[in-house]
Amino acid sequence: FQNDLMNAGLFANENAKFDTLSYQSAVENGALPPEIEPLLLNWENYLRIWLADRKLRNLYNSLGSINDEQIKYDFMKNNVNCTIDYIYISPNTIPDSLILIDDNDIQDRYNKDKDDQYTLEERITMEYVVFRVPKPLNEEDSLNIAAVEDSVMQLALDFTADAEDYTFKEAIEKYNIIKVDTIDVHESFESNSGIPFQMGVLRNAVRFAFDTQIGSLSDPITANNGIAIFHSIDQKPAGYKPIEDVKTNIRRTLLGEYKNNYAIDKIQSIKVTDDWKSTASLDSLLEYNKEETSTLGGSFTNIGKSNQLTGTLLAMENGEISDVVETFNAIVKVKMISKDTINDSLYQSEYNTIRTRLLNLETSRSYTNWLTKAKKNIEIEDYRSEVY
Repeated sequence: FQNDLMNAGLFANENAKFDTLSYQSAVENGALPPEIEPLLLNWENYLRIWLADRKLRNLYNSLGSINDEQIKYDFMKNNVNCTIDYIYISPNTIPDSLILIDDNDIQDRYNKDKDDQYTLEERITMEYVVFRVPKPLNEEDSLNIAAVEDSVMQLALDFTADAEDYTFKEAIEKYNIIKVDTIDVHESFESNSGIPFQMGVLRNAVRFAFDTQIGSLSDPITANNGIAIFHSIDQKPAGYKPIEDVKTNIRRTLLGEYKNNYAIDKIQSIKVTDDWKSTASLDSLLEYNKEETSTLGGSFTNIGKSNQLTGTLLAMENGEISDVVETFNAIVKVKMISKDTINDSLYQSEYNTIRTRLLNLETSRSYTNWLTKAKKNIEIEDYRSEVY
C-alpha cells in the first residue's frame, strides 16, 4: 500500500522512504487527494476479502487439539521396536494369465463409472489453420517484431476474406496451406475446452464455436503459437465416450483390482496353524520373511509400510497373528514375535516436544480440512462458460 502511494507521487520523504506521519496527518485532516480514491477503494475491497478469509482461517485453526492417546501413539510409532515374521504377496508379481476379465466385467464397470468418468458434453467440431509468427533470431529481428506481426495478421485477414468469398477449402488450396487440424471444442473449462494447450486459453474461440451457426468462419484470433482462423463444421450432442474407446483403460483398472483381490484371498486362506516357511516354498507367488525388526511405524523389507500395518502392529501382542493387512505394494499376514515395552522415562522427556509438534500440525491444517470437507458437501454450478 505504501509503495502504491509513493508510486502515485505521495508521502515519500527526502530518503525516498514512506512518510508515515505525513500520511497519518493527511488521513486525520481529511486531506487525501481525490485522485487516489480508486486506489483506496481497491485496497479496501482487497482487505475486506483478505481479513474475512484470515479470520475464518484463524477461527478453524484455533479449534485444533491433541489428546494423550495421539501423543502416545506417535511416540510408540517412532520409538518402540518389534520383531515379526510375515508372509506376503506382491500383487504386481501375479501373472495376467491367472486373472480372468470378460466383456461382461468391462461392461458392468463402464455402466457403473460412465456418469462420473465417461460423459461427453455437447461439442462443436472445428477445423483451423495457424499462421505462425517467426521468432526473432537476433537483435534486428527483435526490433522488427511488431512489423512482422502486422504482416502475419494481414495475411490472416486476407485468408479470411478469401475463405468468406469462396470456401475454407479453396482458401487453403490458394494459400498452399499443408497442415489443417480438427478439434472438438466444449464449453467447460476442463482440458482447456478442447483447444490445444500450445495455443493457450482461447475463450473467444470457444464462444465463436457456440455463438455462431455451423459453417461460420472466425475472425483471426491471436494464439500463443500464432494467429488462428477457425471454421465450424459439425455439432455433436452430449453423451458418453464409446465403450470401445475406454475398454483398454477399464481392463487395466480391473486387472489391478482383481490381482489385489486374488492376493487377499490367497493370504486369507493361510491358517494360523500353517508352517509359513513351508507354505511359501510350495507356492511361487508367496514370499516369507522371518524375524525382521523395525519400529512399529517403520518400513519392512519388501512390504514397506502403511497406516494399516502400523495400527495392526500397535494392537498386537506377542505370539499373535494378524488378519490380512495391505501396504502400498503387498498383501501380508504378520506374526508378532516380540514387541518392546514403552520406555516411560524417554516418553515423559519427549512428551511436550511431541505434543507441540502434533498440535502445530493439527492447527495448521484444521481450516484446510474443513474447506475440503465443505467442498465435498456443496453443489457447485459453474456458469463461467455462459459468460466467457
